Amino acid sequence: MPKKIKRKSSIGELYGKITVSGRDFESGERKLVKEIEHPFVRFCKKLARMSPGMGKGGVFNKENQSAIEYLDWKLTPQDFTAASKIVTLISFFLAFAAGIILYVSPLQELLALFTNDATTALVYSFFPFLIAAMGIIYYFQSYPVSAAKKEQTKSLTYVPEIMGYMIMSIKLVPNLEKAIEFAASHGKGKIAKDFKNLIWSTQIGVYNSLSEGLDTLAYRWGKYSEEFKRALMRIRASVIENTEAKRYALLDQTMSEMLESIRNKMELYARDLSQPSTMLFYIGVLLPLLLIIILPVGSSFSGAPLANPMVLFAIYNIAIPLITIVFAYSLLQTRPPTYSPPVIPDDYPGLPPKWKIPMGGSNVDARFLAILVLVFGLVFTSVLSTQGFPPKILNAIDGIDIELNDQIIAPDRTKEEVLVSAARDPDYFATDYPTHTGKRFNEQLSKRLPRIDDDEELELAIIAVTQEVKSEEQLFFSKGENDVSPYKLVFGFLISFSLALYILFFLANKAKRKVQLEVQELETEFKDSLYVIASRMGENKPIEDAMKHVQEFLPDLKISRVVFAKTLDNIKLLGMPLEQAVFDKTHGSVANIPSTMIKSSMKMLIDSVQLGVNVAARTMISLSIQLQNSEKVNNTLKILVSDVTGTMKTMTLFIAPIVLGITTSLQRIVIVTISSLASSSVLDSASNTSSGVGDSFSSFSVSGFISPEAIAGIASPTQFILIVAIYIIELVAIMTYFTTKIEEDNDLLVKMNIAQYLPIAITMFVISMIVSNLFLAVGVG
Repeated sequence: MPKKIKRKSSIGELYGKITVSGRDFESGERKLVKEIEHPFVRFCKKLARMSPGMGKGGVFNKENQSAIEYLDWKLTPQDFTAASKIVTLISFFLAFAAGIILYVSPLQELLALFTNDATTALVYSFFPFLIAAMGIIYYFQSYPVSAAKKEQTKSLTYVPEIMGYMIMSIKLVPNLEKAIEFAASHGKGKIAKDFKNLIWSTQIGVYNSLSEGLDTLAYRWGKYSEEFKRALMRIRASVIENTEAKRYALLDQTMSEMLESIRNKMELYARDLSQPSTMLFYIGVLLPLLLIIILPVGSSFSGAPLANPMVLFAIYNIAIPLITIVFAYSLLQTRPPTYSPPVIPDDYPGLPPKWKIPMGGSNVDARFLAILVLVFGLVFTSVLSTQGFPPKILNAIDGIDIELNDQIIAPDRTKEEVLVSAARDPDYFATDYPTHTGKRFNEQLSKRLPRIDDDEELELAIIAVTQEVKSEEQLFFSKGENDVSPYKLVFGFLISFSLALYILFFLANKAKRKVQLEVQELETEFKDSLYVIASRMGENKPIEDAMKHVQEFLPDLKISRVVFAKTLDNIKLLGMPLEQAVFDKTHGSVANIPSTMIKSSMKMLIDSVQLGVNVAARTMISLSIQLQNSEKVNNTLKILVSDVTGTMKTMTLFIAPIVLGITTSLQRIVIVTISSLASSSVLDSASNTSSGVGDSFSSFSVSGFISPEAIAGIASPTQFILIVAIYIIELVAIMTYFTTKIEEDNDLLVKMNIAQYLPIAITMFVISMIVSNLFLAVGVG
């Protein structure tokens, strides 16, 4: 067996084995590790490996070149070009395949209703999928630019934060290298990453000095954040100031001007948000209101099935919500990240188990309770819809005789009951030829039979009569006195569904939200306590005395008991050193506090104490100012967008459901009016007003251009109610998600707000329909 030859390690592998660590850096922070590539870069490289030749001669356009350099992606033009071509081919292939499947599927019959031309039907089959394919291609090719803009938006809040850390460090020690290292270790986002890369590049000799690298970084970022470039230049200049007073003044001025610039950008963002938010309101609220009236009218006069239940469902419950989601998501991507609320884990001490609701000293499963409410609601409303209240079934009990007039709540009427009350047979509108046809169908068909000569004409006559009878049936049951919509069943289901979601997502998360608010209160108190700690340590008192002073000076604050008192107990009773007393996984004072801000601040406090209490005091003062500045930025954004989000909440919760409910009731009037026109003839009115009208005009009737097929295909009032109700549920979910995310990036609050607002919107919709039906009953009848 040949001897195995040991391969020599490459230069890169040798570098990869090197680890460098320093006393002032966290464990593992300075290790050489392979950088994780962005998912988009990995995706492009994976596609490019499938066909490398497709990327030959590829180049970036100017926008993508600038974006990829800014993002520091290791993506070559050849890989991007090859991936772009492959995505284009796959997208168009899938579009054509989907179009073919649609054209040969049963859904093709729905397309045929829009046109009698086979070529046009073929175009309708492929067109939406081709548009979707073009959208995917555009999204892929413009993704680097979108990712760069997203990072630039994030920098609105990351810039003042990381500059605050740099200024904090330079105020303590006027050393640029230490300031950059300190800011890189505590900052967030791409700026902190660029600072770390700057340190590394300087150490391996890419730059002659850190100042040279900082100049390069400043001008590279200057294209996207002019205030960041100016701040870096001034911080560099502050190091060479000959007096501490001048250095402090320059640094304070730098921070003040930066915050003012960020505030101006926030105001610009809020103003720019106003118009897109209004557009979102138009798409999500006003457009559906208009379509409820326009679609039935357009369907009747054009003959196209615009008011067909399937078409309405596709428009209201798929197309409009999808457009609204995409539009809202694109707006949220432009939101600058501000305060990140604490994320409460499910196993947080004191919380009930997941999906459990504390009730009467025990925990009830929220899922079981939600199912119970949903089932009970459906059963109760089903009985109410079919039996009324008191139920008619009680008549079967001896001695009980309940008449319809004696019931407090009458049941929903059935078609058979309405037809019988109108002195018509229960199968009066039956059209199942030849097995089951009603009186109206037979009457209409008998009028045409004398003019029918063959089977083909008979088949056409049957189709025409069927559509006419269905059109008359639509008119008959759209009248107020003949309304057979199961309102009680539909309304009961909607209310039960909204209550089940309320239990599942609001009540089940109520305890977690309470903890989140308590932690946020702790963060607010912690910011106030920093001044007290700093002032005490400024008197050359040790950190333990400073914590005890906070406990005595601010006894009513929860932060005094939860953090500082517990830290002192750990030191005195358990004999722990300061760092362990704070960060011990079992007994540490911040071990069970899910606040990144408190933990990072305590880490900074402990690290600075090792350099002396005076240094720690100045660090805490600077940190307190930095936290206040971050809070100002967050509050500024909330105030600026409050007008827009407040209006949208009101529209979503009250105005939209009420108007949609009223408009849904008015839809019956539209159907009655159109159906009446379709069944009337201008010939009768013309003969009553003038006897000199020619034959060509006297034969004209409205039914000639109002299609009976379209009238018959219009969604019934019940179908309209269900479609609009589903849309209201989607609208509340989308708009609440948007408004909550704009104000605060809090996923827990999003779920709770949706669950809380949905029952309100559904109740408004139900009440508006009931009231409008009462007012319209006489008019429609």
